Amino acid sequence: MLTRPRTRTRTRAGSGRRAARTAPLLVFSVLLSLLLPAGAATAATSQETGTTGQEPAATGQEPAATRNTAAAGDCAHPPLNGYNSAPTAADPVSGCRTFTAPAGGLYDAYAIRDDGYRTPLRVEDATGAAVCEYWISCTLPAAGEYTVRTESASLIIDHSATTGCEPVGLGLYRGEFTAAGETDCLSLSLPAGAQIAAVEPTSSGAPHPAVTVVDAAGENACPYPANPGSGTCVLTGKAPFRVLIVNDGTAKPTGPYALSLHRTDTAADCQVLPEGDFTAASPSARATIGNGSAVDCLTIPASDHSVMEVVQLQAAPGTGSLAHLLVVDTQGKESCRTYTPTTSTWVSCALTPGVAHTVLVIGRDAASEYVVTRRDVTATAKGCTANPATTPGGASTGGTLGAPGELRCRQVTTGDVKDIVHIDARDAQGTANVALFGDKGQGSGAVSSGPRCTGDRACAVTGSTHYQAVVSVPPGKKAADTYRFDAVRIAGADGPAAECDQVKSIAYGYGPVTGTLDEQHSTMCAALPTTYSDRFAMDISDTTGATETAVPALHDPSLDNGCSYSTLTKTYECRVIENYTREPTPSFLVLSLPEKASTTSYRAEAVCTLSLCGLERITLTKVSPNTAPAGGKTTLTVTGSALHEQSRILLRNGDREITGTTLAVSPDRRTLTAEVDLTGAPEGAWSAILLSRGNGEYGKLSFTVTSAPLTSTAPPTLSGEARVGEYLTATTGTWSPAPTSYSYQWYGDGKPISGATRSVFTIPASLMGKKVGVTVTAHRATAPDATASSVTLTAAKGYPLGCAVCPEVKGTVKVGAKLTATSGTWSWTLSSLTYQWKADGKAISGATSATYTVPASLLGKRLSLTVTARLNGFGDGQANTVGVKVATGSAPKATKKPTISGTAKVGRVLKAAHGTWTPAPTSYSYQWYANGKAISGATKSSLTLKTAQRGKKIAVKVTARRTGHTNGTATSAATKAVAR
Repeated sequence: MLTRPRTRTRTRAGSGRRAARTAPLLVFSVLLSLLLPAGAATAATSQETGTTGQEPAATGQEPAATRNTAAAGDCAHPPLNGYNSAPTAADPVSGCRTFTAPAGGLYDAYAIRDDGYRTPLRVEDATGAAVCEYWISCTLPAAGEYTVRTESASLIIDHSATTGCEPVGLGLYRGEFTAAGETDCLSLSLPAGAQIAAVEPTSSGAPHPAVTVVDAAGENACPYPANPGSGTCVLTGKAPFRVLIVNDGTAKPTGPYALSLHRTDTAADCQVLPEGDFTAASPSARATIGNGSAVDCLTIPASDHSVMEVVQLQAAPGTGSLAHLLVVDTQGKESCRTYTPTTSTWVSCALTPGVAHTVLVIGRDAASEYVVTRRDVTATAKGCTANPATTPGGASTGGTLGAPGELRCRQVTTGDVKDIVHIDARDAQGTANVALFGDKGQGSGAVSSGPRCTGDRACAVTGSTHYQAVVSVPPGKKAADTYRFDAVRIAGADGPAAECDQVKSIAYGYGPVTGTLDEQHSTMCAALPTTYSDRFAMDISDTTGATETAVPALHDPSLDNGCSYSTLTKTYECRVIENYTREPTPSFLVLSLPEKASTTSYRAEAVCTLSLCGLERITLTKVSPNTAPAGGKTTLTVTGSALHEQSRILLRNGDREITGTTLAVSPDRRTLTAEVDLTGAPEGAWSAILLSRGNGEYGKLSFTVTSAPLTSTAPPTLSGEARVGEYLTATTGTWSPAPTSYSYQWYGDGKPISGATRSVFTIPASLMGKKVGVTVTAHRATAPDATASSVTLTAAKGYPLGCAVCPEVKGTVKVGAKLTATSGTWSWTLSSLTYQWKADGKAISGATSATYTVPASLLGKRLSLTVTARLNGFGDGQANTVGVKVATGSAPKATKKPTISGTAKVGRVLKAAHGTWTPAPTSYSYQWYANGKAISGATKSSLTLKTAQRGKKIAVKVTARRTGHTNGTATSAATKAVAR
């Protein structure tokens, strides 16, 4: 029954749903009786969750041993139960009850345990015939008396009755289950067509109300899939409508509960939730709860939303109460919801175009405030960082993460909707998650109700040219400062990206491959020809010994990432997750950087854990050559498919078998190179068979062994010195059987040298630096010719050139002298001679000719000459003269004596001309004389005559100076005696 006084607090109309929980059979018996047509029978299921919440009896009835079989006249006659009242008490004496139905119609008949558990009862008419078996609901055919048999408490309710129903308005309702098993009833004053939500506030604790809505006739007013718990209940039928409430569990049969009732088909007084974006200043709205309210509502205008948005709920500072979101349109369709109350969450919502939506923020009746933000995640999203997809091996991008719960957006673009894009977000904490939305907000392909690529694993998408990647760290986890982001186009309409390794065969796996990943080359891609159920054990290591290794992702045609990490083995397993088919289901293997390292030098191998992967099967189609001589080893090329490094070629002749040694297998596993030892093998016809790695035999081809050929048992050798101008001598080597003759061919860098066909060869200058060797051909009349080659020797330069008569310097080594070098006589005809004059052993710049005039700057230094002789193919020869000290040069000589001009008279000035000299002096000095005696201080080129010189004859002596030379002197003719 309902307790009074009750608290009713109005909130804005909206829709909501508490976190899903399992509903017991007893709880939903009354609910589903209203969902089903009259007289229908069905298993007990929860309208909200679709599961039963209690362990029902095997048959849904009481044990036969306790069932009373008394006549109906001996049974108790209690009145029908009402809503909001306790069940009829147990009657173990009679064990049965007869009730009077005022009219035909839908009734509930339950046995009630002490913990509130409900068991549907069999209903009999007055003749004892079963009207209703042990079903959840019972439709009586007409008015009259009916009997149920139970020793437990019972609850029998006429669905059309309103006894005990309490009228309520919209808002927060508080009630109480005062008896185990009771059904409470609330009467609504809402018209048909109204859309309502009936949601439980968060943190309410048991008991929890389970709700169904009926019309005036007791019929279900919210046919499936409509649900008042999801805000999608559009009232159908005839008013007045009633809300029936039962206890959703047996853990606490009685106690208070709360329920919020809201309309979700009208904005009423809900505030508008504006369009937001992914910038730091995004518009948002604040929802307020408390003061008698557990729910607040917001409205999204019909003309102001995209087809896919994310709606985010964050508790405002100071709010610690948990809440969750419910979004419905005004046409009775749920768009999205969060299931777990929290202080920070977000959800993707597929919004109905051109239709308004109601957002319910569901919390508890405590002062709380929440920030609600909605953001477009279609191609028109705002605030996303542009992020064109790169090619495999391209650079990563990235950004800052912010606090846990904050959303970042990157808009990944690619050129074609058929492009396949690999997506991965990495951070040092390993907590960054990515949710990806396409052009229309879809995950992949057509519009879907949520994103693709949710979580912290790499994924792949196709079907759009714009992908909105929402990057976030879940609340409660630690966020790194930054993250790195990979958006890599691995395929297009024309097939795998050119940068992906085009693998031909994965019969036994793929690899090993090695390389280095860093943030400039953050991924490696391989296109694998897989089939629907292939599995691979991944062997990945860092070749430098680092513990962080590359991370694999295997994208199959459905774009699942089939790679998973085992914390037990510390390894990855990758598999193709497709339905059975005989057609190829190619996939892409992508190696990415680990979360906590910005570089890795990887070695990676995908090892097939099945007998064979892909569609290939083991075959043998050709062995080449199919003829080989006995007496030695022969290399064979085996052609087939699914060839393995442990596959072998087997030659069989009767009981005799020769097993080859596998040397190599081509990457496409269609060619195998093997060596077989035919020593002692009899001539004749053999069979060639392929042995698989499991020793299975495949194919049978013809093979012939012929007689033994000439064989070199020791190769030719070379004697002599491999140097230009020297000669080499070749031996024939050793052969079996003995040849009758030999021929020779000398080679330079692998090319035959014209005319070099003798056993002795003189190395010309043209072969300097080249590898010289000889091939000997052995001849024998009964066997084909055979060849053997010597080792090769690199021809070095010839020895340096020497002079028989060495160059020398002609002339006197003194300043101003012209010296001449002789060329000398050399052992070879030279291609060139060069000269370098040196002073005190150091080269004189520019002094490189055979003649040299000694400058004054070398006075006192030792002059020498180095002559270098050159000839192609030989080392340079040098001759050095002995250094000779440079002597002073000859004094300048006057070719024209000095002269005096002017009048020889006291007071007059005489001037001296220095005359002409050779070689040209660099300076002159003067000394005047009177009658042959030097005039003191008279050392200039002019002289003013004084009284002391009167009557004397004047002359001038000129001294000529030149750097590096002895001084030269010359005296002029004397003047007449100096007059007064």
